Amino acid sequence: MRIAVVNLTSGGFSGGYRKYLRRLMPLIAADPRVTALSVLLPAGATLDIGAGLDVGTVERSAGRGGFRRAVALFAPDVVFVPTARKIHFSRIPVVTMVRNMEPLTVPFGGNTWTEGLKNLARAWEARRACTDARRVIAVSNFVRDFVVSRWDLDPNRVATVYHGVDAPVPGAAPREPVRDAPVLFTAGSIRPARGLEDVLRALVLLDPAVGLVVAGRLDPGCERYGSQLRALSDRLGIARRVNFVGHLEPSAMARAFARSRAFVMTSRAEACPNTALEAMSCGLPTVSVDRPPMPEFFGDAALYYPTGDAHALAGQLRALLSNPVDMTRLSEAALRRARAFTWNSTRDRTIEELERALS
Repeated sequence: MRIAVVNLTSGGFSGGYRKYLRRLMPLIAADPRVTALSVLLPAGATLDIGAGLDVGTVERSAGRGGFRRAVALFAPDVVFVPTARKIHFSRIPVVTMVRNMEPLTVPFGGNTWTEGLKNLARAWEARRACTDARRVIAVSNFVRDFVVSRWDLDPNRVATVYHGVDAPVPGAAPREPVRDAPVLFTAGSIRPARGLEDVLRALVLLDPAVGLVVAGRLDPGCERYGSQLRALSDRLGIARRVNFVGHLEPSAMARAFARSRAFVMTSRAEACPNTALEAMSCGLPTVSVDRPPMPEFFGDAALYYPTGDAHALAGQLRALLSNPVDMTRLSEAALRRARAFTWNSTRDRTIEELERALS
């Protein structure tokens, strides 16, 4: 099977999407079911996805027509568009993937009007892409149920394919208790849908020795939200306990996971929470919002709180930090849970969906 992967995007690549391509594309290229793989990117996009892979670029000014011409030259059996953008070929089936739920569920949700309108456009484009595609890949059952019920898609055309996570070190033991002052950790792109105000307000209700590390790049267009978070920290009197560290490279992320006492997931809109999978693979106990798809991924490897309820979040964190038995139990459950999400499984399920598009 010859596969063309078309990365239609006008805003670059998020960290999670970069990791998805870096991990998955070499596995697909090496699979015996695949005779040729071509990955097409917009010109100017920098992405290291492994030596020896066929990576081509298309000038942004050429638009979708440029991608169509590049695909025609490659002559694939199937086209995979992981960004839920519509592109049509007269004879080649297209498989698309939905992996961003903010435009679909909370398009405004604290965003500026400009960003909210962009989200509405992204949602409209995703719906067109899913309606036109031969098959649709959803990155969680939550996403699948949404697009089937809200967009009236044939459920037989939509399949769930989870992202993988880098495997824990073989034989990894549960995390050792951290001896110094407890530190909470949260990570991901900083934008209103992250709901970080929950953990800031909860921090006020915890022991003053508890600190918080917030990792993640401030998304363009969300500068006002970043300023609001810092202003909220000042008003609550916790600015010295909160460390906004920006984007962390993988090695620094691993150290942050290892040095933290607990991971906090406050997001209002997730499709597949990659940082949650990473936290689990490090055996980090987690307190998470209770809204989908979090329980789908964490299962019994997390404690939950009602979204937006800082007092409930503080209660769960207080109970967790004061109970070594619960810390160990959640750490062990996280390591077990993480083993269910492998990149090899993502490869197999993705190739199966591409094959189904041909049948």
